Amino acid sequence: MKILKKAAAAALAAGLLVTATSCADTTWSYKDDKNTLPIGAYIYYMTGAYSYAQQTAQSEVEVTTDAEGATEATEAVDVMTSKIKDENGDKEITGKEYILNTADKSCKSLLYTLKKFDDLGLKLTADEQTQIDNLASQSWVYNGKSYERFGISQDSYKLAYAEFNVKYEDVFKAMYNKGGEKEVPDSDLQKYYTTEYVDYSYLPMNLYTTEESTDESSDSSAAATKALSDDEIKKAKEKFEGYSKQLNDGSKTFEDIDAEFMKDQGASTSSAATNQEILDQSSAPADIITAVKDLKNKQSKVITVGEGDSAVMYLVYRGDINDCVDNLKNEDTRYTVLTKMKSEEFNDYMDEQAEKYEVQKNDSAISTYTPEELEKKMKELQAENSSAA
Repeated sequence: MKILKKAAAAALAAGLLVTATSCADTTWSYKDDKNTLPIGAYIYYMTGAYSYAQQTAQSEVEVTTDAEGATEATEAVDVMTSKIKDENGDKEITGKEYILNTADKSCKSLLYTLKKFDDLGLKLTADEQTQIDNLASQSWVYNGKSYERFGISQDSYKLAYAEFNVKYEDVFKAMYNKGGEKEVPDSDLQKYYTTEYVDYSYLPMNLYTTEESTDESSDSSAAATKALSDDEIKKAKEKFEGYSKQLNDGSKTFEDIDAEFMKDQGASTSSAATNQEILDQSSAPADIITAVKDLKNKQSKVITVGEGDSAVMYLVYRGDINDCVDNLKNEDTRYTVLTKMKSEEFNDYMDEQAEKYEVQKNDSAISTYTPEELEKKMKELQAENSSAA
């Protein structure tokens, strides 16, 4: 989720443990009339914010590369004074300000999410409770000792990360699904789907062969690739160009071509890929996406990516997304499209509500956990990890 992207999600194994020096209750950080957040939740969000601030500061520093390829920063990184864009990207603030602001906003967002979840009359299902337990325990196996060392208990982590994520998503579903206060009509969802999504497929053919070669001196074997001959490549291209012509004149579907190619290759499984997605958010190879963007609906083209013993020929086909609207009848697909359509709006709404939500802040506890002390502990942990590597 957006609120956790930089703070909670980046907090891998860090935090701060400080012994209370006064009689004030430093066990909690923020609370409303229903829920009280442990100080560990606040620390957790601070560590995530620090990690992001540190990564941002390091990315702005020039590095030099020695003859062996090792890189080294040309100057020391000062996370506290480094300049970072605020959450809205409107202005630059210092790393210290970013850490404090992010921890504050994250705690308020957590409290508001818990409140909204209850106000909507939502209840965790048994499966969701198991999901929360698993999310917390799986990460704890790897990072628990570090979290505890820095004052983040497993319960704090479970609340600030796992429970927050699950309930945040439940609130989204309740608000935007059918019957919700921000319900999205099927007609609007379908319009978004057919406007923003693209249906496309591609079929690869390697322009090289792979054989096992044996190293006689070591008795080991490795895969060796060899480029096809010019004549073999010519024949392969003629085959794919023929497929493309059949797709373009409508005499065969992509499924027909895929089945024919499998038979021709003597393959029992297809190597083709078919997707319906927003192209700019696709993980498909860049050359494939570029080719799809250049095509009209129900048209195809043949492209070659790479050269020599790594070249691959692709038959790229762009379908008509309007023929895929029945996909929205699938609950999982519908929800995926809904999140693409409304998640940013939802994140903004939740951020705005959390920002103006009145909560009680335990200044005595929060002032104990300063960014400077946090940085000290973070550096100690990073040094220990480096020496142990």
